[in-house]
Amino acid sequence: MSQSLMTVESSAAIANVLARLQEQHTDLAGYKLDVQGFVAHQDDLSKMVHMGLGELPLSSLAITETSPLLHSHRAKLSSAVDYSRQLSAFFPVYFVAALYELQSLMNRFEIKAYVIGGITRDLLIYNEKRLQVKDVDITVEGDAIALAHFLVEHSRNFTLMEQYAEFGTAKMRYKDSLMFDLASTRQEVYTACGSLPVVVNRGVPLVNDIIRRDFTVNALAFSIHELGKVLDYANGIRDIQKRELRVLHAVSFFEDPSRILRAMKFCARFDFNLAEETRQLLENFLQAQPLPRALPEEQNPEAPAAAPGECLQYYKGGGERIKQELKSFFGVEDSPVKSHWVGFFLESGCHRLLDMENRYQPDADTVARMVAIGSILPEIGAALAQYTDADFRFDTYLCLYCRDMEPERFQHLAHRLGLTRNERDFVEQFRRLKTVIPEQLAHLHDFSSPAEIYDLFRGVHLITITACLVELGLADRKRMKIMLEAFLKYKRKWEKLRLELDGNDLKKLGVPEGKQMGQLLDQLLHAKLAGQTRDRLDEIQYIQNHLADLKQAMQAENPPSETAMEGSDQQITPIHATDVQLEAGRDVQ
Repeated sequence: MSQSLMTVESSAAIANVLARLQEQHTDLAGYKLDVQGFVAHQDDLSKMVHMGLGELPLSSLAITETSPLLHSHRAKLSSAVDYSRQLSAFFPVYFVAALYELQSLMNRFEIKAYVIGGITRDLLIYNEKRLQVKDVDITVEGDAIALAHFLVEHSRNFTLMEQYAEFGTAKMRYKDSLMFDLASTRQEVYTACGSLPVVVNRGVPLVNDIIRRDFTVNALAFSIHELGKVLDYANGIRDIQKRELRVLHAVSFFEDPSRILRAMKFCARFDFNLAEETRQLLENFLQAQPLPRALPEEQNPEAPAAAPGECLQYYKGGGERIKQELKSFFGVEDSPVKSHWVGFFLESGCHRLLDMENRYQPDADTVARMVAIGSILPEIGAALAQYTDADFRFDTYLCLYCRDMEPERFQHLAHRLGLTRNERDFVEQFRRLKTVIPEQLAHLHDFSSPAEIYDLFRGVHLITITACLVELGLADRKRMKIMLEAFLKYKRKWEKLRLELDGNDLKKLGVPEGKQMGQLLDQLLHAKLAGQTRDRLDEIQYIQNHLADLKQAMQAENPPSETAMEGSDQQITPIHATDVQLEAGRDVQ
């Protein structure tokens, strides 16, 4: 196949270049374009035009001539590794048994199938580690649903849980130990930047399915019909050995910008680097601008030019996917490697993926704070482990990222990412209390009373406290440990403290409604924290003992007339404890 080059200006619009090629050449798949020492492939130009991005300059897709990026027209098997005799060394026994049974049944059905993605990638990365396997994705070179029915008909070990004919997928359970997701090989096209792909063909040869993957390390195929053989069409094995993360084609980030966050996650998790041309393509995406159009004179010729990256507004979809990928990235276990990629995420402009219309730019203090989170959060997380969930890291990073964001920008970001009400609440609470809590902490010490500790933490979200602990730890580790220990006391002893009495009970005891009632409940709570009350009768006695003081306070604030005084005397006359019909206790947390 010819590999002729045609010189084209890097600033030329993609659509114009593609139109020129179509006029001059018939065999489009065989040509590259020379762009000032770089190349761009015609398949990629066609994809960009199909997504409505033909106005972008050709430089958006330019990569070096030596780039090993894969293109579907020249994809071929680059290497293969055989693990057939080492399965038990890498996988649990139950998974190996399932693989052997699948191999037997698939050979009877005369169909090819592969495990592609995380399991195969991790097999090559952790070459001497027994992998944990629960959910397995199987790619079927043919009809996945037909295979699922065949498995059920010929084995009692497989149960068909779900099937989706419109997607060509099926979910199966193997005994009680494994879940398999079967999907037919497919070809996809993207109709817009960040849109969900449209399937144009199913049951295609494996190589056509490989090209749609995100990175070469995730495009390795572990054969089931030739059990243990790992097929590599994208040089993924070489990239694992070099610890490099590489996209499969130049349009990858334009098709799905969430892949940028996925790249951050994998680099942070596996200590990989971005391959040279992948880093360049990432920068191309973030800096892409539409080319200027010729405007009629009556239109405003003095309109300001687009700022760098303004074209990113063509990507407005996929907010939920962006959130999920951000959650996966921030959720990676903290380490110096992760901290490096958090810094890259902020300094390179990748954070703009969170909201393309939001021009929020973290300042140097925010970047430094975000990078340093990983040096303090593991200690806090270990201490709070029994109170946290899987989103603990993400929630904390989110709080500190949004710390100094303007209110309207935060609201826009929250809407864009689809933050839950709980997520919005603790972020907004932290933004309000970020300076208040540290000021209160100045009075906290090893001998602080239960009431002082309770009042400091009551009603404050765990994530808000965690974010404050991180900031305090970065400034004063000793003070952070004092606060952490106090918070742990609160969580263990007092967070769920309950009064036996509530407002209705106090009314029956003669306490008038109003702020005095609230103050009296707080006093009662402090008394319970100090051990002055133990049960319901103690609380009633405490209220009765303080009614006289309450009366004096009310008279001092608003001296009543003689008639009103008589009414007031009647209103707060104590009644006997046995006359109070006590209701459910008051939860004061």
